[in-house]
Amino acid sequence: MCRLLCTQNAALVVGPGYTLVSQRHTRYQGVQKIMSRKVSHERWKFAQWQERMYQEKKSRMFVGRQFDILDHARNNSTRAVHLLDALNRSPGKGLVVEVGSGAHGLIWQWPAERRIAIDPLADYYQATFSSLQTDGPMVLVAQGERLPLESDIADLVLSDNVLDHTEAPSDYLGECLRILKPKGTFFLTVDVHHPIWWWCGCVYNGLFRLGFRRNVPAFPNHPFHFSESRIEKLLLDNSFRVTYRRGGPGSVADKGFRALINVTRQIRTKGSGLEAVIKQIFFKNIRLEIVASAGLSDSDV
Repeated sequence: MCRLLCTQNAALVVGPGYTLVSQRHTRYQGVQKIMSRKVSHERWKFAQWQERMYQEKKSRMFVGRQFDILDHARNNSTRAVHLLDALNRSPGKGLVVEVGSGAHGLIWQWPAERRIAIDPLADYYQATFSSLQTDGPMVLVAQGERLPLESDIADLVLSDNVLDHTEAPSDYLGECLRILKPKGTFFLTVDVHHPIWWWCGCVYNGLFRLGFRRNVPAFPNHPFHFSESRIEKLLLDNSFRVTYRRGGPGSVADKGFRALINVTRQIRTKGSGLEAVIKQIFFKNIRLEIVASAGLSDSDV
């Protein structure tokens, strides 16, 4: 049975190896915070509200189809476990923490005895998707930028499609690093985009500060739209050493040339010329998987 804990009150001790603390931690000592881009807390709360609306719609769509969701979640977890196992990262040993576990994240099907799921909407997810979270990990309600765990406690930290939903990506990664044991493993997946979408997102976030609240597709529940180079810089600035990567823009080689060939075909078949041009040339939502170690080697410094 999952245990749901809200960690904003007094410090709690919930079992051997799990010490929760309520105060905010300072950033991991020695981590260079070169890139400190963040959105306002109001903007992040708006994104979380949009995400909740999306999940509510999804819960209605999947009434009676819980096994489909479970199969999808199980396949995602199994795929990640096989990858880490092939890299000799011992995915089932020690404490595994998923930061941003969502409604049915990797952690729910992860083959480890000691597991913690952390999400700012965890209480809502447990109420809405209870049939998917019947025998899972310990569940904590907390924001990724302020994790209620001691430092150097986790052997493996999972972050599956979370980074672009955060309030402060660098702080989020800093917290993931802080709770990892030295040379612990960090598994990250994130959708990356053409750089133009980063700047479009900046415009949307700026307009939000001026009171703009219209639901422009893709932007309200995604405060950030990262390119692969920005992901690499964030990881390096937060002392993660990338040891493996899969996917990303390189998986769609010769994007520009392919776009020129396909645009005419898109226009003929779908009749949406401008949309076809935009989506073919300015690519979006390309999945990037990264395995990284906590701490840089001497050659990385």
